[in-house]
Amino acid sequence: MEKGLNRFKPNEIEEDTINQTKAKRALEQFFGLDIETQDVMSYWDWLFYREGSLVAIGEYRRRFVDHDCYADFQFSKKKFDAMAAKSAQEGVPAYMFVEFDDIFVCVKIEGNPQTQTMRRNHEVRTEECVVIPRNAYMYTYQLEL
Repeated sequence: MEKGLNRFKPNEIEEDTINQTKAKRALEQFFGLDIETQDVMSYWDWLFYREGSLVAIGEYRRRFVDHDCYADFQFSKKKFDAMAAKSAQEGVPAYMFVEFDDIFVCVKIEGNPQTQTMRRNHEVRTEECVVIPRNAYMYTYQLEL
């Protein structure tokens, strides 16, 4: 699992694995791609291939709320920067895929989003996070991969 993940119970870890596998299969079928799952300590979950060529990088998150529950979506700036660097190095886009209870959306990793120092749930430490406004979500089916 991702470093710092706040879901430690065996049933929660199993649920996360099932959710990620379902999302991966749906994306593979919809886009006609092969998706290679990365090592658990990778900054991103997936590499997307078409006919053996890398076409995108992706990270998956599951949120157990509706998409309009919060005004924004936050995740580690370190992750954002690592994905942006890999995207630039490989010349392919990078996306954060977010599955909410009511919708499956994505956000392209690009630009210089606003940041905020935040305390992670159930932890004392703080971390600089990018803050992605809800209106930046893109319907996953609108991607051209």
